[in-house]
Amino acid sequence: MTIAQKNAMTLALPICVAMALGTAHAQTEQQSRSVQAVEEIVVSAQRRVEPLQSTPVTVTALSEDVLEVRQVTNVIDIAAQVPNLRIDAVTGVANAAKIFLRGVGEDQSGPNTDNAIGLYVDDVYYPRTLGALFDFLDVERIEVLRGPQGTLYGRNTPGGAVKIITRRPGEELTGRADITVGNYGRRQFRGALSGPLSDTVGASIALLKNERDGTSFSTTLNRDVNRRDVEAIRGAFSFTPNDALDVVLRYDWMNDETESFLPTSILGGFPDDLLVTAAGEDPEARLIGRGLSLNASYDFGDFSLQSITAWRSLDQRAFLDNDGRAPRVLAFDFDARQSQFSQELLFDAQWDRLRLLAGGYFFREDNTYDTVTYIFATVRPGEFGQDTRSVALFANAGYEITDKLTISAGARWTRDKKEFFDAYPTLNALFEAENSWTAFTPRVTLDYQLTGGALLYASYAEGFKAGGFNRSINQIVAETPFNEEKVKTWEAGVKADLFERRVRVNAAVFYNDYQDLQLSAFDPETNISRRFNAAQATTKGVELELSAVPLDGLQTFLTVGYLNAGYDEFFDLVGGELADVSDRKLKGAPRWTVAGGASYLFPQTDIGDFRFSVDFNSRTETFQNVSNTPVVATPTVTLWNAQLSWRSPDQRWTATLGAKNLFDKEYFGAALFIANLAEVVYPAEPRTWTLGLRYDF
Repeated sequence: MTIAQKNAMTLALPICVAMALGTAHAQTEQQSRSVQAVEEIVVSAQRRVEPLQSTPVTVTALSEDVLEVRQVTNVIDIAAQVPNLRIDAVTGVANAAKIFLRGVGEDQSGPNTDNAIGLYVDDVYYPRTLGALFDFLDVERIEVLRGPQGTLYGRNTPGGAVKIITRRPGEELTGRADITVGNYGRRQFRGALSGPLSDTVGASIALLKNERDGTSFSTTLNRDVNRRDVEAIRGAFSFTPNDALDVVLRYDWMNDETESFLPTSILGGFPDDLLVTAAGEDPEARLIGRGLSLNASYDFGDFSLQSITAWRSLDQRAFLDNDGRAPRVLAFDFDARQSQFSQELLFDAQWDRLRLLAGGYFFREDNTYDTVTYIFATVRPGEFGQDTRSVALFANAGYEITDKLTISAGARWTRDKKEFFDAYPTLNALFEAENSWTAFTPRVTLDYQLTGGALLYASYAEGFKAGGFNRSINQIVAETPFNEEKVKTWEAGVKADLFERRVRVNAAVFYNDYQDLQLSAFDPETNISRRFNAAQATTKGVELELSAVPLDGLQTFLTVGYLNAGYDEFFDLVGGELADVSDRKLKGAPRWTVAGGASYLFPQTDIGDFRFSVDFNSRTETFQNVSNTPVVATPTVTLWNAQLSWRSPDQRWTATLGAKNLFDKEYFGAALFIANLAEVVYPAEPRTWTLGLRYDF
């Protein structure tokens, strides 16, 4: 952090608190927290704001109230709320997210692999796993879309998309400040302020400082490890001179000095306590991420134009202990530098029964990684990187055949070009390669609105993920690209609100046919382990999301995901010989994911109102590698969370007492297995409790 940034943070925090506390006399309406029906939610899954229940897309929407009640405070917490979704930290890198949805995702953090599940913040695409695991700040809602989204979104994410929408500056002066403490030395401050600067200009600023001591203990370093230390700023300006023009300028900055995760070695069996490790490497790490975006739209009446221009960059340095033992066996040091620029143009029109969305997208990304690999006494420095240029045109048209029946059809053309280099100075080796991939991916959707209000829909879509290159000291491997990955998806679903919106039932069935699935395994053509198009695979399943308000004040929910994800054709090295291993399961694909809970808002009293919430989430055995190695497969795990909150009669003060992993379940979310060299697991967080106090105005 620069001196100027430190000074800005130091000054902004007390200013935000002072403004919040000093405006207690501001006139605000008394908010009723009475709950008598399932919450109505609007989403932008189809790039226009519309009710969730009228959107013919399988999407889970989490409102601000749901995020608060279920203690969803960062990206990793989203997974428990969505059927067939799994999010964990990448091995060793605390702020890198591996996201798997319906059995497919990406767990490599290098610049030479693309994500199958797109992560968007305010419609800006985050291409890297690095920096994708962050705390939420001033978030309005979250949407998780399943299936290929290429006809509606900038990058062609074949498996789905996670959308995070932050609050825009409001038309009235509002703000909040909260302080949270907890076990493991948890201490957090958040502040937000939003309001008008004039009749046409609004502004907002949000701040975060989050620290926590380590949850594991290193016997070699003789101290707690896996500490967290994050600070972030998010700001926005809005400009609305008239009813037609709307412009929002956003900026965000994050300084994350969270330590690299030190793993626990399981060579010789699991230890009595996964939170005790012999790892001896210094886990110091730091990531600085920043971004700037300009979203401008103009409404001409029958049609509108929108432009989204964005720039982002990140710098990250980390040292990874990959063996979990006191002597150095396997370690990795890297310094990553990434920058990106994107420009998206959207045309949205409505002519009687026809609705058309068309757009173009340009994306440029530059990556450079300086690395040092340590294997026993061998030290191998290197540098590699990749420049990506992507251009796409897409369109989606919907036509109302009748007042109840609508058909939509769309298509996308994509061209990705990648330039790759891989250098090893001690070996006097430099490998360079480039290639491009082009794809045409269509989508067709049919939806029918029943008389009772239920929505039926069915769709067919195709997705595309560009090929890439491997890092290797073998020239043939480094300069030989692997090809694109393709998927064909069939889906059908129903959305229904019943009993005067006391009950909501959303359900979907899906079938995904993956061709040329990109995997890291033994390649018989080059006789070496590398990333290549190793397999054909099928994932199919069912998803159910149920919400109900059986009594005034009582909210309940249940989500169920069933997933059958396996290879149709896959060969790998077993015992030194190439064998058919098509019977293995996809990694990151638990057969069942189940979550549920209840929240009860007690009748208001003279001293305020109280709400008690409890929820659980469970997932069955999850394989952590392609080989389905049993020792590093995460067993079935069920976690419970609970929260008690109080809000003052004037709705300004809120106090909360919360707990996650209530019964202190010991488990791991990531693992690394290299037989007899690195057999380690990365423990998930133990039981944590927090006590928070918030002031709103």
